[in-house]
Amino acid sequence: MNVQSVTPFLLVIAPFVIAFLLEALVIYFFKIKRFWAALGVAILVNLIALAVLYGASLLISELGYHLNGLRLAFPVFFTFWWISVIVDGLLLQAFSRRSDARRIYLASILMNTLSFVFLYLFISNTH
Repeated sequence: MNVQSVTPFLLVIAPFVIAFLLEALVIYFFKIKRFWAALGVAILVNLIALAVLYGASLLISELGYHLNGLRLAFPVFFTFWWISVIVDGLLLQAFSRRSDARRIYLASILMNTLSFVFLYLFISNTH
């Protein structure tokens, strides 16, 4: 196994790792969790949110709308972002009961905005 055979795998995983790190930093700076706990929560919350978004995309496909990669209509993109904000906020509340709900949802809005923008820019500039 050489580096060239691992490169496609790294190009798929690396942007998500960076997005998880960005979200962990937001959780940490909002003083919801310490850094390593924030990283663990960010990974878990995002994996669950990705599963929910996948389910939403299947539902949207069943309704007759065909998702076409980066050419998502703004309402669909905004809906995915909003679902992610709500799911992340609910899960962050479950994982950090001592934090204020307002702080948690502000962190959720910021971290999802940062990660969606980062992932969009990364994907659009690599294709």
